[in-house]
Amino acid sequence: MTQTDSNAAMEDFAGRIGPWLSARLPGLPKVSISDASEPAQGFSSRTILFTARWDTGEGAQARRLVARIQRDVAVPMLADVFHQYRVMRAIAAHSAVRVPKIDFAESDPTVLGAPFFLMDRVDGRVPPDFPSYHQQGWFADLTTAERTRAWWNGIEEMARLHRIDWRNFGFLAPQQETAPDAVFYLDRFVGNWFDWARDGRAFPVIAEALATLRAAAPPADQSGLVWNDARLGNTMYDAAGTGVAALFDFEVATLGPPEVDLAHWVYLDEVFSENFGVPRIDGLPRGAEAVAGFERIYGRPMPRFSYYMAVAALKILILSVRNYGNDKDMGAPAALPDFLVRRLEHYLGEFMAGR
Repeated sequence: MTQTDSNAAMEDFAGRIGPWLSARLPGLPKVSISDASEPAQGFSSRTILFTARWDTGEGAQARRLVARIQRDVAVPMLADVFHQYRVMRAIAAHSAVRVPKIDFAESDPTVLGAPFFLMDRVDGRVPPDFPSYHQQGWFADLTTAERTRAWWNGIEEMARLHRIDWRNFGFLAPQQETAPDAVFYLDRFVGNWFDWARDGRAFPVIAEALATLRAAAPPADQSGLVWNDARLGNTMYDAAGTGVAALFDFEVATLGPPEVDLAHWVYLDEVFSENFGVPRIDGLPRGAEAVAGFERIYGRPMPRFSYYMAVAALKILILSVRNYGNDKDMGAPAALPDFLVRRLEHYLGEFMAGR
């Protein structure tokens, strides 16, 4: 998209969202939109930042907002903006977990071309995926001690998320009467995700791993909301770089054991270093050190953590099957990536050896 096209798109957005927002504010004030920009192209939704201004009669009001707009194409992991909207509203209603405040939602696609919701903009910084935060950027510029503190602060915030009673997210599994365990997670999310991603094709490595993990699933010591994309890159930090400002991107949240998210967090740390040939940056825990910290924060032992590392490796391998499937220009992988297959085999072997 050229700069001219981008400017035109933002002008069109402002002309549509202003009247729509006006109709939903007390007193129906005229709303002016400024500073609209689309900083990045998300895989499952568009993100537009903007400022809305209006006069209530008692003074001028200004809100810095974010629009998350559903893409009109196949999205990764069956992601959906209204799914995220409901999850974030429930998180805010039942906890003090730091998530952006949700303001409005719209299912009518005629307004912006697709369903969307608006949330407050949160100030902060996010560790970058590309280039990897292991390599460069503000996170890499922190001291080793600061990186360690930021990493654990992210885990502490995630633990607050996991302490919310899973029944507060009953809309994610209306018929579920017992605490969601690993089998529930594999059947309701990973299995369905695989069926969607493979689109009728056979991937024996994945199918066999899924069957193995399902048969060996341990009982759940705790159940709750599974963020499902838990990682540094979905954690916003404050100006100092160590305090958590917000967690975001709950488009594919589901239910299950917290270890699913913890293992995903650790595994993505590996992917964003080893998969790109970048040395792992100092200060980020892993292995026994990470598990010991998780056990301290969650107040219980996690003896089967290697099982969930295998689940995390399987999830990321499935994701590679469709390569997000959103844009034909991105292309789909001709075969499963060797690195991801090797990591799955490694963690499956580690789990099976320790049973």
